[in-house]
Amino acid sequence: MARALNLIPFCFALVAMVAACGDDGRTSPSACNPACAAGLTCCAGACVSTQTRADHCGMCGNICAAGSTCAAGVCSGGPTMDGSVPMPDSSVPSMCTPTCSADERCCGATCFDRAAPAGQLDARGHESFLHCNGCGLGCDMERASRCGAPAGGGAAQCLCGNLAQCPAGQACIQREGNFICADLRFDQNNCGEVGRVCAEGESCSEGVCGCGFGGPTCGAGQACCGGACIDTSADPMNCGGCGTVCGANAPNCNSGSCGCGTGPACTAPVAGVFGMGGMPGQSCCAGTCVANTTESCACMACTGEDTCQVGGGGLIPGMGGEVSVCCGDESVAILGCGGGFPLPFP
Repeated sequence: MARALNLIPFCFALVAMVAACGDDGRTSPSACNPACAAGLTCCAGACVSTQTRADHCGMCGNICAAGSTCAAGVCSGGPTMDGSVPMPDSSVPSMCTPTCSADERCCGATCFDRAAPAGQLDARGHESFLHCNGCGLGCDMERASRCGAPAGGGAAQCLCGNLAQCPAGQACIQREGNFICADLRFDQNNCGEVGRVCAEGESCSEGVCGCGFGGPTCGAGQACCGGACIDTSADPMNCGGCGTVCGANAPNCNSGSCGCGTGPACTAPVAGVFGMGGMPGQSCCAGTCVANTTESCACMACTGEDTCQVGGGGLIPGMGGEVSVCCGDESVAILGCGGGFPLPFP
């Protein structure tokens, strides 16, 4: 009997040596007695290694999600930050003292809010965002803007504004005071990534900006006009931008500006009122601005009794659109020769 009693200290020493290497397998529902060896933690009556146990990772009751492993007390290798696999909270309320409220989550020894304040649509900096799907499992910052209860109530979850977080391939962006999901494959203002805006006229196809649907991206100095890449520095029909057409007094496009030849635009004619105060202006003739006279009216000499007059422009003179034309009717009349206010010039 005495010999058996002498073995008890040896047995305790042997148990301590085994415990130091990992879990010692005790499952007593009471507190661990004797106390756990260094490096082990008493969880539900069992001495376990919280550094490697997936069901007590980092602390008692912190269960790693399916597919995760526990290393150095941290769950890894399983769920991503988008919250696709939730992690249970700690099942040991005594880890947080005092005990967390129903609106809080116990992580380690700290209580965190489960949801952001109501009405705060951009709450990516709120503590709930980092633990929305479980301790240490936060929302994806590109696909969600807050952690909160969805419309109609329920448990807090990752949301984009007031709606569910965006699916893969979409981004949660702010637009007109709200948050919406933008499809990065086809959103012209967020093509391929948030903030990448396609140039005017271009469209977004599979995350790439191009001219026309699925066309190439226009090069430097070009613009997408009507589904085609146009050199807007030299195209008189799209001079400096799509749809800018050079007129009669400046028919040429040079470096994105309309002009006559390689120079500036010619002085346009302006009709007078009742035959008084009109200006014949100039016409662009063979790349040179030439004053409009009877000898050269819109680059042509008037014949016979015709003289160079200002016509066109509509019923109100000086509103633009006037042209110099050869006309034999020198009378002053609305809608006269050339369709406007005629004004004779010698």
